[in-house]
Amino acid sequence: MTQVREYRSLRDAFGQFATGVTVVTTVDERGNPIGLTANSFASVSLDPALVSWCVDKSSTRFKEFAEAEFYTISVLTDEQKDLSNLFASRSWDDTVFDDVEWQAGLNQVPQLPGCMARFHCKTEHVYEGGDHLIIVGSVLEYETDEGSPLLFVQGDYQTL
Repeated sequence: MTQVREYRSLRDAFGQFATGVTVVTTVDERGNPIGLTANSFASVSLDPALVSWCVDKSSTRFKEFAEAEFYTISVLTDEQKDLSNLFASRSWDDTVFDDVEWQAGLNQVPQLPGCMARFHCKTEHVYEGGDHLIIVGSVLEYETDEGSPLLFVQGDYQTL
């Protein structure tokens, strides 16, 4: 049995669980759009409608998401790997939205086109979770569309 302190090994073990890929978007205190890729999205409750996701405390966008009142979680399709990579590698970059098509949506939160689902949320609870912050949001509105999901497992993208 491997000791939990062996972080790379533990991360690899966590990576055996396939997850969907999302981009979470909000606006900063100046109203500028920000976003990051997250695969920690989960449904929490149907009544009331709640979802959760986690943001790394070392993220350059940690403060903005920790303080965000509203945000949108966009579930990516298998054709949106480039979008996932863009927000994974440039989440710190104030010009990242210059390179994608988007529009302001509910509560002025940036909306990305072509996603399988979008959950427009208001932060309900924030919990400490080790090196991450666990954010639980109340789903205000949602949208769904057809498509095949983009998955992440064993450190790489996969499709169904």
